[in-house]
Amino acid sequence: MPERAFAWVAVVVVALAAIFWRTSASLVATWDASGTYSHGFLIVPAFLWLVWTRRQVLSRLPVRPSWWALPVLAVTGAIWLAAQWTSLALPAQFALVAMVPAATAATLGAAWVRALLFPFAFLFFAVPFGESWVPVLMDWTADFTVAALKLSGVPVYRDGLHFDIPSGKWSVVDSCSGIRYLFACLSVSSLYSWTIYRGTARRLLFIGCALVIAIVANWIRAYGIVMLGHLSNNQIATGADHLVYGGLFFGIIMALVFALGAVWREDHARPTASSAADAPAENESPVRGAATMPRRVAAVFATVMTLLVWPTLSSGSMRDAQRVSIAASDIRPSGGWTPVAEPVSSWQPRLNNPVAVITQSFEKDSRRVGVHLGLFERPTPESKLTSGLNRLLEPDGLNPQWKLARQGTAQARWAGEAVDVRTGVLVGSERRLLVWHWYWADGEVTASPGRAAMLQMLARLRGHSETSAWVSVYTTEEGDTHVAPRVLERFVAEMSTSIGLALQPVGAARLQAAADQDRR
Repeated sequence: MPERAFAWVAVVVVALAAIFWRTSASLVATWDASGTYSHGFLIVPAFLWLVWTRRQVLSRLPVRPSWWALPVLAVTGAIWLAAQWTSLALPAQFALVAMVPAATAATLGAAWVRALLFPFAFLFFAVPFGESWVPVLMDWTADFTVAALKLSGVPVYRDGLHFDIPSGKWSVVDSCSGIRYLFACLSVSSLYSWTIYRGTARRLLFIGCALVIAIVANWIRAYGIVMLGHLSNNQIATGADHLVYGGLFFGIIMALVFALGAVWREDHARPTASSAADAPAENESPVRGAATMPRRVAAVFATVMTLLVWPTLSSGSMRDAQRVSIAASDIRPSGGWTPVAEPVSSWQPRLNNPVAVITQSFEKDSRRVGVHLGLFERPTPESKLTSGLNRLLEPDGLNPQWKLARQGTAQARWAGEAVDVRTGVLVGSERRLLVWHWYWADGEVTASPGRAAMLQMLARLRGHSETSAWVSVYTTEEGDTHVAPRVLERFVAEMSTSIGLALQPVGAARLQAAADQDRR
């Protein structure tokens, strides 16, 4: 029966969601908490609908479990376990979705995966990925808006993501990046193109065009909002209403795109070699070649056991983390830098539940540098080093005292080695700050959250301390903008050893013991 074929696939999805229920719950929580990913609530129902439309094809396929899928399940399970150890939600969620086709192949057969290739690929839109694209999209939006204002004859002074025009001040914040429109467009256009087109080239072309139009439409939306505020003397489109205007404009643009795409729709599918191979001949039994009942039971049992081992290992590996506490006095002066009581600024980064915070200021040659260490221990969903909630400022300008003008990367020398760091220029009411920040984990420094998570996982496997730190150093940016980077570069080069030893007292003790041994 066609309905039975649909039910088998649905059972696989439900079973995976139940076995890895914490990851499933994290997906739903992200959809609920973020407007950017609220479209995720529609992905699973749409996936089930896509499977339902293929139920006739599925009912003609034999149930022939594929044993090669078990190693794939083991690999995805290992990835999920590593993500659990480091509390990285995104890799765990990707691994869970990747288990759906693998478990389907292991229990029902590879032919079922081929028949449902697009629905399985579409299911990955349920994963809330792409947050790292926001800064790039914000820069693009600011570039276009400023250029369009100049072409319109409006004088503009730009400072990073902020710009002044005669009628007021404007900023490009996270919600202006268009990321939520981009992901909604990507998922909807993929589903739409699969529905109305039959050729792969035409589908990909439509999706690509829809994405380009979505990005450009967001630029025009941002420019239009600024112009509405400017021409109305800031009477309209300056509060929450600009979100309504922007959403309405974007909806109209996307409706026109889909209407235009329907002009080239392909109503009738042409049979392909794969579909002809999947469909049985008229005198052939639909179950011919199907596995015997014992083999099916064995495949289901092996699949379930392969899946259950990973949550078991995850819960069994939880032991008490080693705690390391430090104080500001542990950061010893070096290279001529001396501690000072007066802080460089009242600014502090926005960190999500660090176990401890250490701040200190140092001075040399009349230049003052602040140090901020946010300490984290074993990663948990509520407190972890690589959380996307750890950032220089609150999102969307929620901190009225500071604004993020620019961000980028720079190179510093940590313990004599060149390392990459992230940078940000913060503009306050009275001063500007240049901030360099990076991750410290298991004695190493990196600007990459992925590498930081890997270092944390390796520290656990090696039995090392799992204490890690979100490190930031900052100084005022006055006059010549080239001075502040040189000050921070010199400070990191001369103070990195002191900061590193303060963060890793166990490592410091080992170094001291080795030095004592050499002297003997």
